[in-house]
Amino acid sequence: MAEADNSLMLTILREIRADTNQHRTMLLQVVDLLRRHDRRFDEIERRFGDVERRISDTRAEIELMVKAELLGRLTHFETQMDERIAQLEDRLSAAERPHS
Repeated sequence: MAEADNSLMLTILREIRADTNQHRTMLLQVVDLLRRHDRRFDEIERRFGDVERRISDTRAEIELMVKAELLGRLTHFETQMDERIAQLEDRLSAAERPHS
């Protein structure tokens, strides 16, 4: 009976050891996956940092380009309005002059 108990105890210990080894393997795999994910997140963070730096570096140039474009269009619009107002003033002056 003692031999059967020892045999059962050894079987149980072997199963526990096998389960422990399996858990250890799974934990190592989880740690490896977490490291890979950390590297991916680090890479994504680095890329976002690069994009933010590019935007920051070109912000002044983009602002200048937009302002130049808008001011150019505004100046053109003002010139057209001034010309039309001058044409209307000329017509009004011609209409107000007495006919000889």
